Amino acid sequence: MTLWLLGELLIGAALGLVISTTGVGGGVLVLPVLTYMFGMDALAAVATANLLSMLMKISSTGMHFRLGNIELKRSLAILAVMLPSTLIASYGITLLARVAAWHRYVQFGINTLIVLAIALSLFIFCTRLFRPEKLAHQQPEMPRHGISGFILPGACAGITIGTTGVGGGVVMLPILIKYAGMNIKQAIGTSVFVTMLLSGASALAYGQGGFTDVHLAIVLGLGSILTIPLAKYLLKTVSERTFQWVTFGFIVCSAMTMLYRVIVPG
Repeated sequence: MTLWLLGELLIGAALGLVISTTGVGGGVLVLPVLTYMFGMDALAAVATANLLSMLMKISSTGMHFRLGNIELKRSLAILAVMLPSTLIASYGITLLARVAAWHRYVQFGINTLIVLAIALSLFIFCTRLFRPEKLAHQQPEMPRHGISGFILPGACAGITIGTTGVGGGVVMLPILIKYAGMNIKQAIGTSVFVTMLLSGASALAYGQGGFTDVHLAIVLGLGSILTIPLAKYLLKTVSERTFQWVTFGFIVCSAMTMLYRVIVPG
């Protein structure tokens, strides 16, 4: 039992190190780990990944608040747009999964959506990696009608988070910049804060259906704290380009493992 707990802490430490240094979204990296290393099905993996994402973002949220990157009023408006769709998606999935005849199809649907969400993450990251000049010339456009232009893309992002646990960073950052008129620092801070709450709400919805492994999420979250000093050291000593290529490799591996899960269900 002690060795198993130590193993979970070490896995959490490895996850925390990779997420902290590469910027890979928790869902992109955590879902394959929960699926293959802990033998979870799609529902349990998404539920636990959402709770773990919330736990890992608590300290980051505090940091961004201290840096002034989170405008509370606008962040709450964005949360009001995204929270209903996230909860509807999460509760809808749990209700369908309780019907025996639909359970298999729900599992397949979630795995398929995860692959699509990771593919979208890969596309966005490839744009950053191979065409940085395209992003460099993009300036945030101030929305003409306040937050109203954010409603549709925000709702879609909320559904993605609720059904797959993927997209908190790579999906939200572009839409916050384009549709909410934020600069990159504001977008990062707001994304961390909002997705922390959305992931927690989604985990709660799945938890009521008995799908969230709270103990495992807490242990992995505690493990992720252990590597914070090492992550800070690596960020200071390793080039940004190296981290970009490492991130690219993790996303590709994640996409391949989850695609295999869809093609060859366990």
